[in-house]
Amino acid sequence: MVVLFAVAAAWLPALGARAGAAAAAPPQPVEWRIDPATAVTLVEDHRVPVITLRLRFPVGTWSPWARERHVEEAFEIQFYDPEGALRRRADALGIRPSLEVSQRQAELAVTFLARDLDEVSRLVRDILSNRDFDRRELKRWRQQRKLLWKEQQTSPAFRLGQAAMRALFRPGDPRRLEYEKPPRLSTDTAELAAARDLVLALPGRQIGFAGDIDRERAEAIARGLLPPPLEEPPEGLEPDLPPPVDPEKRPREVTVAIRRLTQVYLGLARVGLPETDPDYPAFLVADHVLGGNFYSRLSVALRHEEGDTYGAFTHGGGGLVPSGYGPFTFTRAPNAAAAKEKLHRVIDEFHARGITEEERERAAGYLLGRRWTRRANPDAILREAMWEARFGLPHGFRDRLAEKAAALPLEKVNAFIERFYDPARLVEVTVAPK
Repeated sequence: MVVLFAVAAAWLPALGARAGAAAAAPPQPVEWRIDPATAVTLVEDHRVPVITLRLRFPVGTWSPWARERHVEEAFEIQFYDPEGALRRRADALGIRPSLEVSQRQAELAVTFLARDLDEVSRLVRDILSNRDFDRRELKRWRQQRKLLWKEQQTSPAFRLGQAAMRALFRPGDPRRLEYEKPPRLSTDTAELAAARDLVLALPGRQIGFAGDIDRERAEAIARGLLPPPLEEPPEGLEPDLPPPVDPEKRPREVTVAIRRLTQVYLGLARVGLPETDPDYPAFLVADHVLGGNFYSRLSVALRHEEGDTYGAFTHGGGGLVPSGYGPFTFTRAPNAAAAKEKLHRVIDEFHARGITEEERERAAGYLLGRRWTRRANPDAILREAMWEARFGLPHGFRDRLAEKAAALPLEKVNAFIERFYDPARLVEVTVAPK
């Protein structure tokens, strides 16, 4: 990493000199297939001699198939051989490959100097073919998982999120997984290697390159990275998402008690909107005004006016499936009743009166300006393009959401607020001292 930081610093003047041109015309992703199961995305940019490689596989922790086969540890342990040889090779190159299984995908990502492309490619192939997994590392992970779960039982923010998700979603819903006790981590290396091999062969896999590499070189490297694909994906690969709990069956209030707590954590929860919902552009505007900036309605009422808290904001929403969403704050325990009253008052007024034209304009400016963060560098463009391709979304999907949001007239935003922010649909969650 030190090597990469030094290279980036050395090339900053070159980037600055071309900043105007880059802002006007950021590099565009190019996509093609090397076989029916494998897509390649390239964002070519030769201004800096650095390349990012991303390998994505269409399975994550929400998949019943993946959980049954311990895919999370199977994928992430492959960089750890007992002798540490793979990690020493990475250290010699000044890189640190990232291997992570998230909700909907498994990904290996690495950024490196362009001159090291061949050597890094060999290292990646060796990681993906490694079958000598370090059982000692797996045992450490197992213990860390146990300790983290114990620690989370005393975390007010975690317990608030847990109570909210349990109120909104049914038992067994994978959207609750990050708040439930984790399963026992497997240390059966043969079982894990077999699961990893299946992940690498799943149809729908993606290979991405960003930076100082052209298409001819990218295709040559891509063709040698992965094993032959499966003809058909296995059963149970996609997550099973039952409908959320019916609003009339949700509790109106939930209280969680934690020993020796000196603060009270407060939240109002409901099921949020996915990005594909027709109302999502209106949600972007409303959420920014309510709790998405330092001078939001929540922050002004609970922080700036009387110093009830250091933080008042909204959390959740977005993604491609409905998830938890709502305002959240915390305050000293003796001030809990006053803070709770203010939190409800903000929501009631927001629901009843909506926002002003000045607030709408500020939110629109923010949303339009934020589009550039998705084009800040070639890898940012690559990540967005691969996400769009993974879920069948058009290129520039989130940019168009921002543009639609900014173009909405005030009356449409306020009509949405009246529907969506109904206080009767919110679950009040409190984490307080025992």
